[in-house]
Amino acid sequence: MKNLSRTLRRHHAARLKKKRQYYYSWVKKLDPRQLGIVLNTVPICSCYMCGNPRKYFKERTVQEKHWMQVVE
Repeated sequence: MKNLSRTLRRHHAARLKKKRQYYYSWVKKLDPRQLGIVLNTVPICSCYMCGNPRKYFKERTVQEKHWMQVVE
């Protein structure tokens, strides 16, 4: 089973690398190092548009919203 999970993980990594090869419009093609970075961290920055809405807008998560409905 261990080899199958490794194979599946490698398959998904290759699939995402192929999909995100031209991910950013201002770069024609990412080099292998940049592609590995984009594989694990998709957003290029942490501005209010790309970052966590909880940090910038103090929004509650879906779980917290659900919990507040159940409690009240």
